[in-house]
Amino acid sequence: MSSQPHPLPMIGGEPASVPASGGEPATAAGADSNPIREALTEAIEKHKVILFMKGTPEAPACGFSARTVAMLQALDAPFAAVDILPDPRIRQELSAISDWPTIPQLFVGGELIGGCDIVTEMYESGELAQALL
Repeated sequence: MSSQPHPLPMIGGEPASVPASGGEPATAAGADSNPIREALTEAIEKHKVILFMKGTPEAPACGFSARTVAMLQALDAPFAAVDILPDPRIRQELSAISDWPTIPQLFVGGELIGGCDIVTEMYESGELAQALL
């Protein structure tokens, strides 16, 4: 594989650059560096609303991601999205950051809101609209 960086599959925002697997060996200063985790953390901090999902908002790859996108769109909420499918390391590192095992994962203001079930409950109660303000 190439050692050239490749972006997180970001939709609705600037992609963060992460190295492809098989990249350059870590230096002593960067031995604990985790570029994918760093890119995910940066994306979460950079975007007020970010959805980590299977597929894209235009072509969700699972029903839970499709429902979460539909709720955000129904509220006219601008959001960035990251497709976790192209690289399994994205999901692994995301779950390590959020301590949440399932996809989709919605973050608002840098905080994990939850997955489809929690987002659905919040949407139905009006809490999601308030959280997105």
